[in-house]
Amino acid sequence: MKEFFQTSSILALVIASAVLAAVTYVQHRHAPGWAEIAIRTCASISGLLAVPVLLFLGFRSWIRTSRTKLPEWRNGLGLSSMVLVSLVWASRLVTSTVSVVRPVGNHLFGVDPLSWLATLLYSTLLAGLLAIALTEKARFLVVCSVLLIWSSLQSTIFF
Repeated sequence: MKEFFQTSSILALVIASAVLAAVTYVQHRHAPGWAEIAIRTCASISGLLAVPVLLFLGFRSWIRTSRTKLPEWRNGLGLSSMVLVSLVWASRLVTSTVSVVRPVGNHLFGVDPLSWLATLLYSTLLAGLLAIALTEKARFLVVCSVLLIWSSLQSTIFF
């Protein structure tokens, strides 16, 4: 049974990587309009819906399997990555809600939207680096959530 869950977490990592690759392709190449809209919508929705589930599963896996085995500093870095991804996800959810409710002039807290987006992207990158401190299934699941939130943020950028 353990192999099934390890295989499913690797499959989730492959899917998250594919979503990020598709968003990157759509941003840098000419794609049909319907395909671009479908890819961006899929990335945005998967970032908002799948990230909390993956984080919960990663946290549960970390608590059950590797928290007692790892040194304190690695536990701290791993937990920091999960908290940082959660905060980025929550801010993405708030900004998406604000943009739906008030689509014109949706400057959240008077902050420039590009600066806010850059802060979220760099925070996501930092969370991905911190997730390396985790082990086994928890690492895969947290990295999956990082890739999905990264692709969700990238899907809002139009050139």
